[in-house]
Amino acid sequence: MLRTIFTSTGNFYLTLLNLLYPQDCLICSNRIHEAKAARLCGPCNDRIMRYADTPHWSFTENGLAFDAAYHVAGYDDIVKRCICLMKYNGKQDLSKILGGLMSEYAEKNMSFNDIDMFVPVPLHPVKFRERQFNQSELIAGHLAKRFNKKLENKWVKRIRYTPQQAGLSREQRLRNIKGAFLVRQDADFTDKTVMLVDDVMATGATLHECAKTLKSAGAKKVFAFTLARGN
Repeated sequence: MLRTIFTSTGNFYLTLLNLLYPQDCLICSNRIHEAKAARLCGPCNDRIMRYADTPHWSFTENGLAFDAAYHVAGYDDIVKRCICLMKYNGKQDLSKILGGLMSEYAEKNMSFNDIDMFVPVPLHPVKFRERQFNQSELIAGHLAKRFNKKLENKWVKRIRYTPQQAGLSREQRLRNIKGAFLVRQDADFTDKTVMLVDDVMATGATLHECAKTLKSAGAKKVFAFTLARGN
């Protein structure tokens, strides 16, 4: 009964806010008519959240430093649009929605019991100045909060500014990203199990190099969790 009252009250205020301050959907830009806390219209919200119920996807391959990588969706359709809008159009609010999707998926398909910390794949300082935020760090922050784990976003640095990986072969990507990461001297990854977080994994070259750096610093296991898997 109380839950019904609070839900109804919440919907009332959301509806009132939408009437007084109408908002457009972050993804399709259509006017939002529903009482929703997230800035998504009903159809876009439904298209996004359906991925939370998809089968568990994982990726492992010999020769890569991470122990396993998990992803929620393919890099296409509305997921690709969300990532591009967030990274290249500055729509940081989408990180809450995408982080929420990854959290919903993880609760149904994964276990973080043995994970000591979440570590976002860092951006090079030049790229960070251009974008003003690290989308992987924003997403990792939502995951860490949801699962009550440590977010460690200071211990790993990106020290080489590398060209875009898109269009390169796997071997070229591995060479391109080699030596790009550095662990700070005051970091403590000894015997830790780490979950690396990024927005997209293609060949796994970036995650491999980052995981290799973490294991060189003493990490026991390194897993990777990305929103999407691309080519």
